[in-house]
Amino acid sequence: MTVIASADFQIDLFSPEVIANLEAVYKRLRDEHPVYYDRDYDTFFFSRFDDVWEVLRVGDNALLATESNLPTPEYLRTHHNTGAPPFASTNPMAPGPKLHSPWYEQMRAAHITPLRPKRVAALADLVRNLARERLQTLLPQRKFNLTMDYAGVVGVTVICSLFGLPAARAREIMDKVNELARYDPRKSTDLGAFFAALTGDIIPAIQARRAAGADGSNLLIDGLISYRVEPEGRALSDQEICDQLVCAMVGGIESMPKVTSQGIMELWRRPEQLKAVRADLDANLPIAVQEMIRYCAPAQYTFRTAHRDLTVAGVHVRAGQRVASLLHSASRDEREFEDPDEFIWNRPIRRVLSFGLGQHHCIGKHLATLEITALAHEFLTTVTSFEFSLDEAGKNRGVMQRGWINLPVVILD
Repeated sequence: MTVIASADFQIDLFSPEVIANLEAVYKRLRDEHPVYYDRDYDTFFFSRFDDVWEVLRVGDNALLATESNLPTPEYLRTHHNTGAPPFASTNPMAPGPKLHSPWYEQMRAAHITPLRPKRVAALADLVRNLARERLQTLLPQRKFNLTMDYAGVVGVTVICSLFGLPAARAREIMDKVNELARYDPRKSTDLGAFFAALTGDIIPAIQARRAAGADGSNLLIDGLISYRVEPEGRALSDQEICDQLVCAMVGGIESMPKVTSQGIMELWRRPEQLKAVRADLDANLPIAVQEMIRYCAPAQYTFRTAHRDLTVAGVHVRAGQRVASLLHSASRDEREFEDPDEFIWNRPIRRVLSFGLGQHHCIGKHLATLEITALAHEFLTTVTSFEFSLDEAGKNRGVMQRGWINLPVVILD
């Protein structure tokens, strides 16, 4: 791939003007500047599907999220590396996304068990029952926010169950996470804010598991308590364990509800597609969910820093420079998907990037897929006729995460 960084094309992908028109900007990048180098950020931005696929598959500690996978523009402007940055600390243990191999894989393995496919499948009844209970509460209102009031509350309640937190705290925790992710035109989201704000929720759950003996009955936390750092055999502190768990909490709360609610809305906008899916929900909805994930996933990008000189997607990247994979742009790439800006419920999808790829693929992708499917199934089974009040709807239009945060649905029958 040839980098095009001519003087007549300069763009700040974090600027409010660009954020307000991202789809058009992404298309221009894909067509004219598929690998765009921004000197101000010392970052290569990859916008095409094949290139993003290649970037995310790089291993051997060559491209890492050492400086964060979601750095702020201010950080990128003020931190230019003259060489490979040091690896993240392992004493104390850095947050999981920043770690290098083998520490990254070890931290992930210590708490991934409840998020593996068979364990997630065992949660199906819980998710369906929560969805039914929530609909029983909401349907008499005849109008509610499908994103937060329905999918959001169910999703965070599932996360609370995995963490051993009271279900009564679900709404409070959901509101906190979503407030942190709200769009601010002056800056992109700083992950440090997520860590600081959620520590007070996660550390008490860790302390409760220590008090209970970490006997393995909470698979999300107990494995991290039992883990020992080699060669010294050191146990992780509460804060170190908390740092490994923040992504599981935030990912389970922030993204899934937006995909679910918009996915249902996209079917509603296309009555023939909704009719086709409803003709056999059990068979057709799982297919439609794959298109919902491609079309509606809110994550816009992910960053890596080069820890050695390398060539990726035909571009030479020096140690210390950053690469940014524009996930949403890649999911709308005409080279991978025919008519990509259209929602087609039974579209053939060979590959998907919405959950990331390679070392950093989303730890909760199986749970998210199950939740989207169960929530949409219960809604479409229970509600015969509905519409959306789009004049009252609202999006988070940030550069890191986008999507409908207020999507009022009106129950007609």
